[in-house]
Amino acid sequence: MGFLSNSQEIFLIHDFFEKLSGNLFVLLLCSSTYRMINFKEIFSKLSQNELLFQAVLSFFVRVLAALAGFIVSVVVSLQLGAEGAGYYFLAFSIVMVLSAISRAGLDNTIVRFTGAARPEGEWGAVRAVLRRSVIVTLLSSVPVAGVVYWLSDFLAMEVFEKPALAEVLQAISPGIVGLSIFTLFAMSLQGLQKVIASVLTVNIIVNVLLILALLLFALQTPQQAAWAYSIATVLTAILGFAIYRNALGEGGGDVSWGELFQSCLPLWVVVIMSQLTQFSGQFIAGAWVAPEEVAQLAVAQRTALLTSFILMAVNLVVAPRFASMYKNGELDKLEKLALTSVKLMVIFALPIVLVMLVFPELIMSLFGEGFSEGGQLLQILAIGQFINVATGSVGYLLTMSGHEKDLRNTVLISGPAAIALAFILVPLYGAVGSAIATAIAIATQNLVAVWWVKKRLGFNTLAVWKA
Repeated sequence: MGFLSNSQEIFLIHDFFEKLSGNLFVLLLCSSTYRMINFKEIFSKLSQNELLFQAVLSFFVRVLAALAGFIVSVVVSLQLGAEGAGYYFLAFSIVMVLSAISRAGLDNTIVRFTGAARPEGEWGAVRAVLRRSVIVTLLSSVPVAGVVYWLSDFLAMEVFEKPALAEVLQAISPGIVGLSIFTLFAMSLQGLQKVIASVLTVNIIVNVLLILALLLFALQTPQQAAWAYSIATVLTAILGFAIYRNALGEGGGDVSWGELFQSCLPLWVVVIMSQLTQFSGQFIAGAWVAPEEVAQLAVAQRTALLTSFILMAVNLVVAPRFASMYKNGELDKLEKLALTSVKLMVIFALPIVLVMLVFPELIMSLFGEGFSEGGQLLQILAIGQFINVATGSVGYLLTMSGHEKDLRNTVLISGPAAIALAFILVPLYGAVGSAIATAIAIATQNLVAVWWVKKRLGFNTLAVWKA
């Protein structure tokens, strides 16, 4: 399917604003909510520890990243049509999960050790943790990509019962390696508090390259889009390495293999279970429903993530600070930073989720014909993501304070719950059942993590009135 014509685009934009103006209660609700919040007090507290500047900077960069991801979803959907997009997004989700598993929980380990080493000038430790992480990731991601390539026919026909998926899996399998490597570079840059460089590496560059490929070469099949993504990940990994090299200083320090594995192995379980929480519903739906419904579900899930992009933006700033404050025993500052960041995130996320709840069909229609029927999916998933935001950076609080095992125990509840709910609800309700299972699992994961933060660190991230 090609792009919308100019007249169609004009009509769509006009329709959007006409419906928006007809729902003034959304604006009034947002306005009344904002009046209840003391912005002067919030910004005063933020400026005291320089979080405000970093958070605002991170916010705008994350806006660009979120827009890039959203535009990719729109372009893929319009170019490939609902069926072709369904095959591409299903294959892409497989790549996301397998790449995360291949990184063996090293993402947060890199942020933790780098965030703690940077203030001390231990640049040798920064280099060591990334170098060893890359070695481990290459040794795991390359075989995984090979298995996906060679077993693509089996996965397509026997697991998902979609023969056309095989060629898409073959084309996108190299992306497992590329995505894994450039993500590690981005995590190191995050630990170095290079917010813009980190987001550019992990979110923006690969999406911009993919958009350019889709448009310039007029790609029309999911196989072509998959090859474009794989090439984009390799180029992004090369650029990410160059950016990382320029961010380093001179100094000593080291991180041993033992320290690395002691931190990452519990997190590996966290990663696997977190990925199952996020994507198991989509995979199970992929075996039960038509490709068009899989595309609706994937697009709704990616769009709902716009609700939590502010969480990702704030995490970029606060995660290294969490590690440094906990290491220095500054628990009071840690609590204030955590609670203030939650309040900030809710302020920005609330209007976004309200728009998704009121105009779901209109938003989904932006992706082309056959997507507006997925409006209910967007509403369900947006609620789950808002709970994710409202609970705060609980995962990073546990990880950066050395309580990786508590986070592991948390996801050992939510991951199996997501799978069980999906197996029960998808056969009964199709894609809607998958969305419900995912939203419940995400909410469960974060609320249990809130309990662990209260037990280990002594404060409740939901008690934002204390900030």
